[in-house]
Amino acid sequence: MNMMKTTRTILMAGVLALGVFSVGTATAAQYKIDRSHSTIEFAVSHFGYGVVKGRFNEFSGEFGDDSTKIEIDMESVDSNWAARDKHLRSGDFFNVADFPKATFVSTGMVMDGENITLTGDLTIRDVTKSIEIAVTKIGEGKDRGGNVVAGFKGEFTINRSDYNVSMNLGPLVEQVTITMYLDGAQM
Repeated sequence: MNMMKTTRTILMAGVLALGVFSVGTATAAQYKIDRSHSTIEFAVSHFGYGVVKGRFNEFSGEFGDDSTKIEIDMESVDSNWAARDKHLRSGDFFNVADFPKATFVSTGMVMDGENITLTGDLTIRDVTKSIEIAVTKIGEGKDRGGNVVAGFKGEFTINRSDYNVSMNLGPLVEQVTITMYLDGAQM
C-alpha cells in the first residue's frame, strides 16, 4: 500500500471513529446547527464566592468533518438579569454597537481515542485568537423524520482581557468558561 493511500485510510478510520460521517454512508458529513436543541452558555466567577452563568439566545452555523463555523449575536446575551445584560452589551464588555457578532472558525481537529480537540479562531470584539476546544460526542442517529442528526459538547476557557474587555473586575473574574451543546441535522 502506498503512503498516500495508507494516510487516507488512517484519516478515514479516525473520522469514522469520531462518528461525524453520516449514518450508513462513507461520505463526509456537515451538520447545520439546530438552535432549538443547542445552547451556547458561559460561566464566570462572582468574585470567588459564586458563579454567574448566562447564554446567547441567537447563533447559527454548522459543524462536521470539513469545518465548524459559528456566529453568535452578542446582543442576545442573557444572564437572567436585565441590568447586567445591558452592561454586558456596553463598551465595558462586548461593545455590541461596534462588534455585534462573535465568530468561531475551525482550523483543525485532532483525535486521540475518544478525546477530540478542535482548534480554531475565536473572534470577540476586535480580537481574533487561536483556541482549543475539548469536544465530546453526545450521539448520532436518525430522528423521527429520518434525518441524520448528531450532537456534540465543546468546552473551553478564555481570559476576558485577551479580547479587549476594558472592565477590570480583578483576577478572580478574569476567566470565562464557555460550553456549547450543539445538535444539528445533516446538510
